[in-house]
Amino acid sequence: MMIRISLAACCVCLLSSSLAVAQQAPPANSELVVDQTFDSDSLDSKWHINTGNWAVKDGVLKVSEVASDKHAAAARFPVETNNAVYQLRFRLLGDAKAFHFGFDPAPGELDKKGHLFSVIVTPSAWKIMKHVDKKNPKQDPNEVLANESMSFEKDRWYTLRLTTWETYVTATIDGDGTLKASHPTFGVKKPTLVFRCQGDGVEVDDIKVWRQVK
Repeated sequence: MMIRISLAACCVCLLSSSLAVAQQAPPANSELVVDQTFDSDSLDSKWHINTGNWAVKDGVLKVSEVASDKHAAAARFPVETNNAVYQLRFRLLGDAKAFHFGFDPAPGELDKKGHLFSVIVTPSAWKIMKHVDKKNPKQDPNEVLANESMSFEKDRWYTLRLTTWETYVTATIDGDGTLKASHPTFGVKKPTLVFRCQGDGVEVDDIKVWRQVK
């Protein structure tokens, strides 16, 4: 009986390892266009910091709000994508309230002011949200298109993998939890990756983007 249990446990471990490898595998027909590992002592000069504290330390990107900004910590990394796969690791620390990963629409693509959409993670849930048109907030408000209750432990690393294909979005956490959404505006060109943090204590690492090869 103990041998059978050991063999079963071994099979589970092998299966888990296979899933982890599959989660990290680059998608077919793609090119790697972003590979941020934060191995140096300073932030890549391509990053544009809007608000908050963003600093590389111990091989990861550490993020926190600054109270005087009166705004979530926000930063952008420029890369133009449309159909693509995005992957990163993150963890919530301290009194972190939320971590956002999302996009802006490219100028001229939409008659809209503001962000396009984001995946938003809080300690107790995560969601995909289409963002408000700041020019017409009543007619086009924030809209949660998919959400799920999920406990995100403090100090634990999670892997977020996001796929955008035309108007469709699929997000997974550790290859397990999955959210899917679609909106007519999502198929536009996206010139930047948008990162935001609410509260004090989010870390990000191993940001990769694979763009479809036409």
